[in-house]
Amino acid sequence: MIYILDLDGIKILVSGAAGFIGSNLTDTLLEKGAHVIGLDNLFNGRMENLGGALQNPNFTFHKADIRDFGFLLEVCEDIDIIYHEAAFTSVPQSIKMPITCNEVNVGGTLNILNAARIRDVEAIIFASSSSVYGDTPTLPKREDMNLIPISPYGVAKLACEKYLYAYFKVYGLNTVALRYFNVYGPRQKDSTYSGVIPIWLGRIYRNENPIVFGDGEQRRDFTYIKDVVDANLLAGATKNISGEMFNIGASSPITVNKLAAIMKEVCRKEHLRVDHTDPRPGDIRDSFADIKKANKILKFEPKYDIQSGLKDYIEWSKSRNYAI
Repeated sequence: MIYILDLDGIKILVSGAAGFIGSNLTDTLLEKGAHVIGLDNLFNGRMENLGGALQNPNFTFHKADIRDFGFLLEVCEDIDIIYHEAAFTSVPQSIKMPITCNEVNVGGTLNILNAARIRDVEAIIFASSSSVYGDTPTLPKREDMNLIPISPYGVAKLACEKYLYAYFKVYGLNTVALRYFNVYGPRQKDSTYSGVIPIWLGRIYRNENPIVFGDGEQRRDFTYIKDVVDANLLAGATKNISGEMFNIGASSPITVNKLAAIMKEVCRKEHLRVDHTDPRPGDIRDSFADIKKANKILKFEPKYDIQSGLKDYIEWSKSRNYAI
């Protein structure tokens, strides 16, 4: 049964701990008294994201890959809960490298599950994705919908969800999947394969025009990182949710064009125009979350809308000389 409310002394493994979401989650777990073991192969993760954590005596870091089952079997001994954030994270990159995406996301997750099963880990909370829904026309996206992913990344995340459920049913392993919707915030990289918000912030800070793929009328549910961290903590403190999956989103969709306008305004760069280019393969037209299930069962309530989330993110980036 997953029910870890008091984290004082709890031993937690965070995969992908040096990444954007993993490092933010790690910091909060440490603040709440947990002993955290972080692992990351540093393909996308950055050690600078763990600057604070590394100063905490309750944190241990391993440079390691979730494809290394022998290492996972060793490190999972005496672990109470696993937050599995490590992943091949990019939809466009998964289209270029589908085999690697499958090896990391599906193979790596199977390694996590098997190590957890053998070592009697109490629970696994898995970072899934809204990509599992695909481009189905029904909106908002609900957990009971038919799932038709259209990218290798989405297919891999769905396969992981199915394995989590199977390991719950067959082995009694306590598993939960959280389907993230367009997460953004501090420590998210401004790179080709990142989300639109850090890419645009980087361009805006450099006085370059934001680039929109397609007409910009596609709608998205942009979810602030602090809300995602809260959702993970709630999933670890809720009874009788093994085998379940939950949408984690802001439930406040806006168009990409509107996002560009808000970001230019917040950054005081209204003079920049928006450049449009061709849509990208694998991109979904509209995607936003129905979070009624997470609200009812996890008591999840997003605290940040796009304006307050961007304000917090920009204040953070300014304090670091725009080092997103």
